[in-house]
Amino acid sequence: MRKTHMQNVRISRVTGFTFLAMVAAALHMPVALAVKPSVPAALPDTDDVVASVNGVAVHRAELYEAMIGRQESARPEILQGLVARELLRQAAEREGLGNTESVRAAMQKAKVDTENRLYVARHLSAEAVTDAQVRERYDAIVSELGPYQYQVSQMTFADEPTARFALMLLQNGESFAQVAARAQTSAAQTSWVSFKTPITDGHTQGVPVPLAHVITTLKTGEITRAPVRVGDSYMVARLDDRRDTVIPTYDEARESMRRTMQGKKNDDAFAGLVSRLAEKAVIRPQQAFRSASQ
Repeated sequence: MRKTHMQNVRISRVTGFTFLAMVAAALHMPVALAVKPSVPAALPDTDDVVASVNGVAVHRAELYEAMIGRQESARPEILQGLVARELLRQAAEREGLGNTESVRAAMQKAKVDTENRLYVARHLSAEAVTDAQVRERYDAIVSELGPYQYQVSQMTFADEPTARFALMLLQNGESFAQVAARAQTSAAQTSWVSFKTPITDGHTQGVPVPLAHVITTLKTGEITRAPVRVGDSYMVARLDDRRDTVIPTYDEARESMRRTMQGKKNDDAFAGLVSRLAEKAVIRPQQAFRSASQ
């Protein structure tokens, strides 16, 4: 039989750290790749086989999958990892570890995950985002932007006295995190937001309108002079930073927006698929699952 260099693959000498890292990587490869026949198979005379361990073939498809996302220069190390994984698998089989409950549970999980992926691939249908939709969304976002962007730290309180006490602590130099801990509430920092003035309801990127009015009057680092009433709650805020709004061109933003919008469509389609399955199922307790429409 013709020999190829594939039949002569040997584990090269590497440092202990590198070899341990290689084995660790091998142990975390997909379960589906780890399930191999326990009966050794003869090494075929074919380029499909890249290595053999006690007669058990390591196939090119396994190496290809393990190489996904890695540089070509990593191929020898990845191959050694596959060999190391097979060495460990055979040793575990000799000790009967393949029949343990943890292995059966892992195999069942891999089976369920694979079945689910195949079902979703077959039945999930999400329309592709069109150029017109991306352009429409871009124009809508740009139309909402004002001349400045704001970054704000804020806390919300159920009553005005507690809010005033928190404001006093902040004015005395305590941090937002310290005050939030003492007042048993949470402090949050907004991402950069921008809105046109005069301010109108529904056009403040989620910032409550009363707070948006106050933000525009603050200088960087300043704290609201009094608690801001928002509905039945009271907010205390600090303007952490302000900068000029820089609007990317449509060409600069298009692909990023398309990916975001397509991801949202895919998520919505997936939620709809699961909800339709739930409607035909009996789920107890009912609160264990809530459809996207609820």
